Amino acid sequence: MTSGALAAPARVAAAPTRRAPAAPRLGRALLLAFAVTLATGVAGPLVGFLAPVAVNFAVIAGVTVLLARSAAASAHPTAWRWYAGSVGLGGAGSALAGAVMPWGQSALGSIPGQLLVVAAVVRLIDLRGLRASRAQLLTSLVLFVIADLLTVHTIYRLTIAGTGLLSPTSTISMFALLFTIAIGTGCSLLLVAASPATGRQVGLLVFAAQCCASVAAGFSSVAAGPGPLVYLACSLSVLGLCLLTTAGRADRFVTDHRDAPHSSSALGALLPHATAMVGGALLLASVPVTGTLTITGSVLGLVGLSTLMIHQAVSWRAQQRLTAELTRSEAYFRTLVRGSADPVVILDDELRVRWVSPAITDLLGLDPQRIVGLPIADAVHPDDAPALITALGSAQPDDAGTKTRTARIQHLDGRWRLIRAQVRDLRGDPDVGALVLYCRDVSATAPRPADADLTAFSTTDPATGLPNRSALTQRLTAALRDPATGAAALVVIGVDGLPPGGDQNVLRELTTRFSRALRGADWLARADADEFAVLVQGTISDAETVAGRLVDAVEPVLTGGSTVRLTAAAGVTWLPADADAGETLRRADLALRSARAAGPGRVRRHSDALRMNQDREEALRADLAQALGAGQLHLVYQPVVDLALHRTTSVEALLRWRHPVYGEVSPAEFVPLAEESALITDLGRWVLHQATATVAGLPHEDLAVAVNVSARHLRTGELVDDVLAALEESGLAASRLVLEITESVLLDDGHVVADLELLRRLGVRIAVDDFGTGWSSLAYLVGLPIDVLKMDRQFLADVEHDQQRRALCASVLHLGTSLGLAVVVEGVETPAELQLLRDMGHRFIQGYLLARPLPAAALTGALPGDETVPPLGAPVPAGDDPGLGR
Repeated sequence: MTSGALAAPARVAAAPTRRAPAAPRLGRALLLAFAVTLATGVAGPLVGFLAPVAVNFAVIAGVTVLLARSAAASAHPTAWRWYAGSVGLGGAGSALAGAVMPWGQSALGSIPGQLLVVAAVVRLIDLRGLRASRAQLLTSLVLFVIADLLTVHTIYRLTIAGTGLLSPTSTISMFALLFTIAIGTGCSLLLVAASPATGRQVGLLVFAAQCCASVAAGFSSVAAGPGPLVYLACSLSVLGLCLLTTAGRADRFVTDHRDAPHSSSALGALLPHATAMVGGALLLASVPVTGTLTITGSVLGLVGLSTLMIHQAVSWRAQQRLTAELTRSEAYFRTLVRGSADPVVILDDELRVRWVSPAITDLLGLDPQRIVGLPIADAVHPDDAPALITALGSAQPDDAGTKTRTARIQHLDGRWRLIRAQVRDLRGDPDVGALVLYCRDVSATAPRPADADLTAFSTTDPATGLPNRSALTQRLTAALRDPATGAAALVVIGVDGLPPGGDQNVLRELTTRFSRALRGADWLARADADEFAVLVQGTISDAETVAGRLVDAVEPVLTGGSTVRLTAAAGVTWLPADADAGETLRRADLALRSARAAGPGRVRRHSDALRMNQDREEALRADLAQALGAGQLHLVYQPVVDLALHRTTSVEALLRWRHPVYGEVSPAEFVPLAEESALITDLGRWVLHQATATVAGLPHEDLAVAVNVSARHLRTGELVDDVLAALEESGLAASRLVLEITESVLLDDGHVVADLELLRRLGVRIAVDDFGTGWSSLAYLVGLPIDVLKMDRQFLADVEHDQQRRALCASVLHLGTSLGLAVVVEGVETPAELQLLRDMGHRFIQGYLLARPLPAAALTGALPGDETVPPLGAPVPAGDDPGLGR
């Protein structure tokens, strides 16, 4: 008879427009629809069979034209053009089927039109606005369709199933048509459930049109020829078409985006369950009447129950997600308010304190819990109370901006403080519904600068809204001076991996995670770009527990489609009574440095040992600059032995420092201090001149010397000139000089490789020191200026018992040999290691087994390694790394 209409949520426009009154237009349309329907029903008995059928097809044609013409003025023009096509196609199909098919089957011709409605629905649904609730909408649609099918099946069972009025072919035709209409009816119910209140009338009209189409299809399928059923089917078809036209005209105006549908609306939550209950109830009610429960009804009921369970699970997951987001948002803003240096007070309509932030304790010494519920007038000076109450009572929710009020409030110690409050009337905001006061002390004893905004920003971190380092210093000062503070400790968390400049999404996520890990009395601040601080109420053990939770809370953060990998470490210190805020922060920073040195996820407590180490480090840093001029630095030389020739082929120059107070200082301790500044370049230049001059003066004419070169020295671009000056001054041949560099330097700027190429063309050999422990990349070995690989001591760990270690050592030798590079093994200390390396074919060995680092005077005679059997050296002294010479 007619194509059914499918409903869906109207698209949300980018900008809201004024909505014209729809009630008069809707009333006129409904009156016209009933008038046409009445005329169709009356025309049948009076005029004959063809009259209502002709009216029906005339209305189909008219509706097709109306929908096509009025689509441009609607909110969804493309969707309503598809609807026009579906109506036209359904009407044409019905006419063609009526001409060639018997009664009860001619309605099958409208099925293509029913299916075409799906394309229109896709263009009506706002997928962007409903993206988060698509799974709920899908399960709701399935429930609606199943409920419609249960209703149709039950009505069929209760009415004509046992009468034999329909042949099997007519029954199948009827259910095929009703199945397609059931999909449209289900979609119209989805539109009703998902639409906002102001746009729900479109869904209701389409649903009513679908109901008319369903009943009309049923009557048409049952009719065996011209008669009352045909007249009634035509009348209902006309009514449905008129309702569909009215729905298209009602959709002409755009819905305000603030009235967008939400999956949590009452109707959206209840309608799927209500329709499922109606369908299930009808099915159960039919059992006592018919005495049987069909397989079709059982299957539909089982599928409906399964879908209902899935719908509940999907809704539960969506609710959990929303709850988690709300909890995180509340935790974040709770932390911002709790960490604010200025108290926030919330008043209800009776000007009683509903809530107050913990900062009120610092301002007035009052307990926040004891203030809640008291009238604000009780806390204000009697002379100031009337004016303040009048001002607060006359505040208007529609006032723009904020108003400032000043009053005297008594501190717990009895003194009166002048408090200035910025008042915002948010009683009209459903999320707040109260007066919000932002308070600040403007007493004469605490004078304020001229610009109040600058003061607020000076104690607040703009990226996170937390107190900054200045506010942290103030808070620490107050805690150290107030004996009533009790036991307290400071935790400083260092976060590594933050994007340069700081990503606000990452920082906000960190703030939220930290706030969840804190207790109620803990106070969070942002101490630096990559550091946060927490003032913990309790013992040092409590602070360590809090620090552990904070470090564990630092996990990778997803932002902008990429994952930011973060790690953290924490330093903890107590609040000493004899220290100030600066000293306390230095203690915490020292503990944090120790934790970071220990590795990610570590927590370290400040101790006297850390302080002593820091004092020693600062003293060495200060004395190192004068050590060279004071003659405290000297070189020692460790031989490199060729096992094939049984002689020393070269020596490595290693820098040593004999401090007048601390004695022999390990290179592992003072070399990193030198690398912090340009001093390392001066030391490298001195080592070059000293080493080349010493070796040039030895009687061993073919002995080479290796000198370590720092990355900073290479990057200055002065290395070539320094090497040439040292060779010219000493007279040493360039082929007898080996420069040892680290792996990472080869991946540095282009001029570094160019300088090494130039030195190599002059005859200087280049060695990669500690090979395999740096970038561990083999790509740079091909085509770069390298002559020697120095295999690190780590390769020899447990080489006597570990077969894989042996294979690795052999692989490095094979790699160097294949590329024409000499391989020097460092750190050989036992005869077993030496024998294994000799069996593998390694020629060049350096280590304490063969020789310790020697003074220059010991190199004038016979060199270690010239003997047939190398001597067994003493064990390596603790804390001395013979490989460090930079």
